[in-house]
Amino acid sequence: MKLQYFFAFSVLCLIAGRGPMRAEDLLVADFESRSYEGWTITGEAFGDAPASGTLANQQAVSGFRGSGLVNTFHGGDASVGTATSAEITIQRSYIAFLVGGGPHKETVGIELLVDGKRLRAATGSESEELEWSSWDVSELSGKQARLRIFDRATGGWGHIAVDHIIQTDLPPKRFDLQYKLAEYRQSAVYLNEPLRPQVHFTPEINWMNDPNGLVFHNGEYHLFYQYNPAGNSWGHMSWGHAVSRDLIHWKHLPLAIPEEDGVMAFSGCCVVDHKNTSGFGDGKKPPMVAVYTGHGHGKQVQNLAYSTDDGRTWTQYAENPVLDNNIPDFRDPKVFWHAPSNRWVMVVSLAADKILMFYASSDLKSWEELSRFGPAGTTGKSNWECPDLFELSVENEPGRKLWVLEVDMGDGSIAGGSGGEYFVGHFDGTTFTANQDARWVDFGRDFYAPVSWSNIPESDGRRIWIGWLNNWETCLVPTSPWRSCMSIPRTLSLRKVPAFDSTGDSIYALVQRPVKELRQLDVKTLSLNTDAATWPPVAVTKPGALTDMNFVLETTLQPAGARSCGFRIRTGEDEFTEVGYDREPGVVYVDRRKSGIVDFHKAFAGRHEAPARLIDGAITLQIIVDRSSIEVFAGDGEAVISDRIFPTANQPMIEVFAGDESARVTDTTLQQLKSIWRK
Repeated sequence: MKLQYFFAFSVLCLIAGRGPMRAEDLLVADFESRSYEGWTITGEAFGDAPASGTLANQQAVSGFRGSGLVNTFHGGDASVGTATSAEITIQRSYIAFLVGGGPHKETVGIELLVDGKRLRAATGSESEELEWSSWDVSELSGKQARLRIFDRATGGWGHIAVDHIIQTDLPPKRFDLQYKLAEYRQSAVYLNEPLRPQVHFTPEINWMNDPNGLVFHNGEYHLFYQYNPAGNSWGHMSWGHAVSRDLIHWKHLPLAIPEEDGVMAFSGCCVVDHKNTSGFGDGKKPPMVAVYTGHGHGKQVQNLAYSTDDGRTWTQYAENPVLDNNIPDFRDPKVFWHAPSNRWVMVVSLAADKILMFYASSDLKSWEELSRFGPAGTTGKSNWECPDLFELSVENEPGRKLWVLEVDMGDGSIAGGSGGEYFVGHFDGTTFTANQDARWVDFGRDFYAPVSWSNIPESDGRRIWIGWLNNWETCLVPTSPWRSCMSIPRTLSLRKVPAFDSTGDSIYALVQRPVKELRQLDVKTLSLNTDAATWPPVAVTKPGALTDMNFVLETTLQPAGARSCGFRIRTGEDEFTEVGYDREPGVVYVDRRKSGIVDFHKAFAGRHEAPARLIDGAITLQIIVDRSSIEVFAGDGEAVISDRIFPTANQPMIEVFAGDESARVTDTTLQQLKSIWRK
């Protein structure tokens, strides 16, 4: 391609995350042409023209600009070749470019040649997500140079991807996130793609997983989360950030803690250091302190970062890490202030060993081991991660409080794949002791790594958490340009209930309810006549009565002598999600086998059951449906089933069914919900 020039105005530089413009950038190549005009090509790896993205049998390529890029995967990793540019004059302090692909710097990459000698070189990072790289060429000002993209590798990751080569005085930040966000915000479907939830939190673009650092501070609920600033699959883990004043409406904020120097910012927590024990405060207000796992260079360590401007900017602690056991699976700290012992307490996971470690600190910097818990709970190959520890009141035993220890596993959960379990017991500031066996947090396949907000005012008094609405086994769900959502925030308590087995003992069940703030989204209430439940299912809403697939359905099921009764949320002639009570095993269930798009993973389709007890022959259900998610709260929150669904239409019909005439479905209302993203 011939040398081209373009003017980058200051506002565009700001959008691209490079600050004020010093001199206009010079475009060397953007590979938007249908040919390699101006470049000399050898071999077969480059094909006859720039690629349009992902090539045959290649993982998804992302992070390039426009529609074209250099991609040497033509013919697979075995192909080789070179592409050499025409001469350019070095006129700016930096040459920058987007690069991805293999990490083998001697056999794949891009290099700068002056008088035929290689003076600079760069390569990929074993990722198909292109990211910015740059060379300082200020000492070469005025010299003639050529760029050569080369692929001499024939094994795994034996290819390179390059796009958007520029000369600039302001090298771009590593990730092209701000440019991509600015581009997406002009989209006609901004935050309104057909499968994007409208009442659950989602990132604007790219991949998200576990919630992190939940804290309430200065009137804002902070939601940090595992985020990939470079693409729509897992990688480059950093902390994304959003805030809300009501737990429902969220404002997206810039990246908080990025991956740096080969160390990803894995999961962790955030506290408000009211007593400035850390010394990070500025004397005006208490600092927010993030405690998180640094993942890189073959091990996991615990790091600190702090903010004195309400979480808008973060400073890394200069003496990180504060905990380093020199092992690869040591992660996900949750820290809280333990008033009786007047110190900070941390629970953190030895993930591969299924052991939780407890530490104490007076200043968040120096930590002393207190005790350990585990292995316990579910047996098998599953690991443990993302723990949380907090105290809850028992609803039906006034004045009684117990401690709850929650922990998650990557596989082996009740519905398959990843999930969480909890232990109820006592914590004395040093040791946690469980007084009953582990129980499942959620009986669906899509509720993982829940974590609770810290620093909620005593005047509120609630314990509130939120979870990742996804499953590691089936996490590559069919959505774009974003992937994953969070659950509805839930309030927590304990309730003493009869055991679900034949022992006759009582247990303490974790009760989860949607936060009350959700009801501010009600825009239309329908009272549904479900008294005539029968088989086959009969419609109880008229066509067009529901304008979108986001609503709350509340009902009471009385199965009597019928095997089952419940609802079908129909989104096509042979497409529906079924929610009901099955008397024979005594369970509430969600059946998503015909819910829409189910073939993107062999483990996705299925029926998921939660043991549920009838009280006076009846059970209440609260069903929250939001385009591509469904959360079912049974028995006033005693059991929950959380599942993703991917229907092909957004205007549902509600049907009711019962196995025989003895069953009744009563007190049924439906509230249509308005979007949190659109007016």
